[in-house]
Amino acid sequence: MANKKITQLPSEGSPSNDDVLAIVNDPGGSPETRQVTVSNLMGLAPVQSADIANFSPAFFSTVAETTTARTLSDSDNGKIIVCSNSGATTVTIPSGLTSGFGCTIVQNGTGVVSIEGSGASVYGFGSKTSTAGQYGSINVYNTGTNTYVLEGDTQAPPFVNTYSLDFDGSNDYVDAGSSPSSLTIEGLSVWFRPDVAYGSGTTSYLLGFGGSDIGIALGGNWFGPVTDEVITLANVNHLWSYAGSGLTISANAWHHLGIRWESSNSSTNSGNAGYDIYLDGIKVGNSFGTWTSGTGSQAATQRLTAGARNRNGSISMFYNGEIDELGIFTSAVSEADLIAMYNSGNAISLEDYSPALWWRMGDNDSGTGGTITDMGNGNNDGTVNGATFVQQTP
Repeated sequence: MANKKITQLPSEGSPSNDDVLAIVNDPGGSPETRQVTVSNLMGLAPVQSADIANFSPAFFSTVAETTTARTLSDSDNGKIIVCSNSGATTVTIPSGLTSGFGCTIVQNGTGVVSIEGSGASVYGFGSKTSTAGQYGSINVYNTGTNTYVLEGDTQAPPFVNTYSLDFDGSNDYVDAGSSPSSLTIEGLSVWFRPDVAYGSGTTSYLLGFGGSDIGIALGGNWFGPVTDEVITLANVNHLWSYAGSGLTISANAWHHLGIRWESSNSSTNSGNAGYDIYLDGIKVGNSFGTWTSGTGSQAATQRLTAGARNRNGSISMFYNGEIDELGIFTSAVSEADLIAMYNSGNAISLEDYSPALWWRMGDNDSGTGGTITDMGNGNNDGTVNGATFVQQTP
């Protein structure tokens, strides 16, 4: 057969391992044509682990993703996944993908893309597993069975707060049950948005800790030992309050309540230990009262409820409004910590503060069902009684 130009040769398409290629060996001016197989060439390539049989024929082709959720599959191997949604997008890596799987994730839209595993472990340097911003990209590398490492334009996943719980002021509450882990309260952080203004004459419990009147009460002139109080932490016979003539907590606006135990000189009972109270990032606690004597000690949960008082199992004094992001801490919380949690009126993740209890009020439960899953380390889930999930958050 006569020689042909290369452009005249028929196309072979994708080569197989045993296909033969012609090469010219010319070490000393005496050219000699020899043959080499594709597998011979790959054996000499810098990347020794490439597997021709599983190599994607559409390597580096792009795939458009316009929704806010995508689960990767083997068909995505070697692809560039271009995410173009304006909302936050989650890309899930499942278990069982082919060994050597890899792809690139691009944030083409304004919505940050977070990469997480479902049966697979996903690691990013510094726990950064989300895109850093629009036009950022992340390479996904398989480093072992169901184990993946991320490299590229990464950041820590942004905090997403979508749901809160709405309480009707009549009979709604969340109950941790009769046998939760007892939590000695060193600190507390909670967001609340009352549907009514709380002042003198309007009273309810934001949180109940069990026992008698133990918990956090809103409203004034009902405890006796303190007057004109609008926020009170009650523990048996002792009360730490924010009080003042004419004070009210406004309705239809989000407020952040922070509480911390001060072991030596509290603002509520100067010169003594007590609970400092912070409203919207400002220390406001200023009053102490007792039915007996002494300066009081730290409160502990006996049966935690949200949205009502729990007096030895009897539920009453129902709160009217929304509650979100409840965290209880059993280790010391500083004033700076509480101000950071207020974050100028924007809720943040409590994960870095190691809460013993963290009720996200629907976000980690998809805003459905009858359970508030405890995201802290105390394993105190709450049962929803009547309250409803709403997309109203600070």
